[in-house]
Amino acid sequence: MSAMKKFCLLSIVVLFFTSCASSQSLVQTVQGLPEHEPASALSLSLSTRARAKNIILMIGDGMGAEHVWAAWLCNKGKLNITQLPYTAFCTTFSADSAITDSAAAGTAIACGRKTNNGSVGVDADGKRLTSLAEHCRNRGMATGVVVTKAITDATPAAFYAHVKSRRKTSAIARELLLADWDVVVGGGAAAFSPEQPEALRSRGTSVELVAPEHCPPASQRGDFLPRYTATALAKLEKSPKGFFLMVEGSAIDSAAHACNAEETVREVLDFDCAVGVVLEWMSRHPETLLVVTADHQTGGLSVLDGDRESGKVTVDFATSKHTGVAVPLYAAGAGAHAFRGVMDNTELASRMLNSMSQCPQK
Repeated sequence: MSAMKKFCLLSIVVLFFTSCASSQSLVQTVQGLPEHEPASALSLSLSTRARAKNIILMIGDGMGAEHVWAAWLCNKGKLNITQLPYTAFCTTFSADSAITDSAAAGTAIACGRKTNNGSVGVDADGKRLTSLAEHCRNRGMATGVVVTKAITDATPAAFYAHVKSRRKTSAIARELLLADWDVVVGGGAAAFSPEQPEALRSRGTSVELVAPEHCPPASQRGDFLPRYTATALAKLEKSPKGFFLMVEGSAIDSAAHACNAEETVREVLDFDCAVGVVLEWMSRHPETLLVVTADHQTGGLSVLDGDRESGKVTVDFATSKHTGVAVPLYAAGAGAHAFRGVMDNTELASRMLNSMSQCPQK
């Protein structure tokens, strides 16, 4: 065997064992997390053929189907998300890559158009797009956004900002000041001067910027997301023409990037508690469409083992990055019939808007 062949063979063997060792180090078992009871199923009997007055979009950033089922096992086979009666899968590729980032995926969901990774609220040529939130506001509806990372982060920014780079935080913050939201909750206070949130409040916006950058992880922030979701609903429900609310479980993505199994599951369970708040509210407001989905999958998570009787799950991460797999979508309420099968993420905005103007056909 030539020296070159021996070198190549040795390199392959070293790479194989290095890869295996790395993979093994990411196998983690999670057990004993605090459980929660799902909301009453009464809210799921809502008519899906009524016209929607309100639209609630909940995005688990980085949440693939595997993340949901890992949390399902840890919560002993009970989740609010898995009670929703209509399910689908959404493709997530961006205009310039099979693997999207949150900016491009958020723009596709919010504006119904593909764009390049890193771009927010503009198409691949840099042309300004109109978001779902802006369409709703033009109809006289109230709008709200509640997130667990910075309010200027890529996903929420896609619903109000129009910039070629998600890194232009100052420009994104300026656009938020002009966007006329009714409820704004999240981190990211450092992007604003002390006077700017007060200026929003003087215009009637309910503003809570609770951290300089991102909010603490789920293990440290208590019931922040479910509590502020309820607070947002209490304010927005007063709108006579209905409302649009986007709620993001933002840090599922961060925990999966860190390949931290326990924190990843905690983030999904926290997000699921917020879904439960919405379902309970919907039981009193049946003219509402709820869509729960993700912008992309993070971590290449695999469920290797588990026991729902004891709330135990063993998972593995294939990567610390995003993947290109389709993500799950769950829907309930008015117009939920429109969300079935496999669709692209660019289809979501139009289907949500259509739910307010026509009854979907079976």
